[in-house]
Amino acid sequence: MSTTGGTSTPGRAADPRARRTIAALQQALLTLCATTSPSEIDVSKLCRAAGVHRTTFYKHFTAVSEVAETIVADLLERIDSAPMDPERGYRAWLDEVLAQAVRRRGTYSHFLGADGDPAVVRNVCDRLVRRTAEVVPASEDPGNADVLAHTLAFASYGLIEAVIANEDLDVAASVDAFVGQLPRTLRQQSAAA
Repeated sequence: MSTTGGTSTPGRAADPRARRTIAALQQALLTLCATTSPSEIDVSKLCRAAGVHRTTFYKHFTAVSEVAETIVADLLERIDSAPMDPERGYRAWLDEVLAQAVRRRGTYSHFLGADGDPAVVRNVCDRLVRRTAEVVPASEDPGNADVLAHTLAFASYGLIEAVIANEDLDVAASVDAFVGQLPRTLRQQSAAA
């Protein structure tokens, strides 16, 4: 994947025509999502709205959810690249991820949450699992490390969903309350920030 216009797109996007096509598909998807659930938008409907032939669509994507992932690519990038080390801890990483969710709340609301695109939601959750596994101390209970990483990841996703759904949510207080409920070892590590 390469970056085009601030979003992650398939590697074929170096060509200006490809960038225009991808941008048209992204804009059409956002426009359609204003009145239609992402699950109801198929390739034909998206192509009509974008003025793009289906054959051209399939040169770049295999499914509408892949277009949606290019729109939420900055959140995915933040999940993958925000530092999560002993000095900063899980809490600082979560703060960065949630700050990104706040910045693009209106856009993300179409693809994440109760009416979102299940494939996009799953991709976000899978990335959260990979990253939260970095803070779960495997040495304490190796058998439960994977379970704890998944629990922490899906709770993190719940916070993303809450931030997207509620503009009045006190994000810092919500993170404080959440981190306060973590097992002692994780709470100590998350407080490193």
